[in-house]
Amino acid sequence: MRSPALSDFSAVHDDGTIGVRGVDLTVSAGELVLLLGQVGSGKSSLLAAPAGLVSTTGEVRWNDRVVEDAQAELRPALVSHVAQCRACCRAPSAATSGSTTRAARSCRPPETARMGRDVAEAGGPDSLVGHRGVRLSGGQVQRLALARAVACDADLLLADDVSSALDATTELELWSALRAGGRTVIGATSKAAALAQADRVVVLDGGRVVDAGPWSVLSRKWAHLSG
Repeated sequence: MRSPALSDFSAVHDDGTIGVRGVDLTVSAGELVLLLGQVGSGKSSLLAAPAGLVSTTGEVRWNDRVVEDAQAELRPALVSHVAQCRACCRAPSAATSGSTTRAARSCRPPETARMGRDVAEAGGPDSLVGHRGVRLSGGQVQRLALARAVACDADLLLADDVSSALDATTELELWSALRAGGRTVIGATSKAAALAQADRVVVLDGGRVVDAGPWSVLSRKWAHLSG
């Protein structure tokens, strides 16, 4: 299991706007780190950048090795990114996820993403869900996207607000399952119950990290950002 480290890290979008700047963040293997901030604070940019989806400046280290070209080196086998909205057409399995490794087969992605019951009720992993998942609810689309990402068995999972359409109980089960699986996860959420489960919460404001630590401490100052 490997761990990423960002130093004086900035994310620059194609139109030249800077999503986040000057970020210093080291995530230990198996750690759950959740980002918190208002809309436009830079959460999505910070999650997309380590996956090589936007241009970056600064230094990225992967297992203590400097990454020279994040967009070329941080491929899905290393980093799996789930955006806020993702079209899914099938439930993940060894055949549909593109992975046939023992690790991918044994991690049971639908169960980890709290999707097992939904898949069973739909008739199994080969069930059709309509064009762009039209037959799925918002929460099901989010969980199915997450299940597909988990199936990649990547070293680092970047989850951008994948629980916004979930009820509180399901969200807690989801983060607990990810933690129990030992994955290194950086995610984004505004739900206090989820933040309480994180090893660390990182607060963003105006594209900069303004605070970090356990939610039990940060909640005294930043509770107004959570729900």
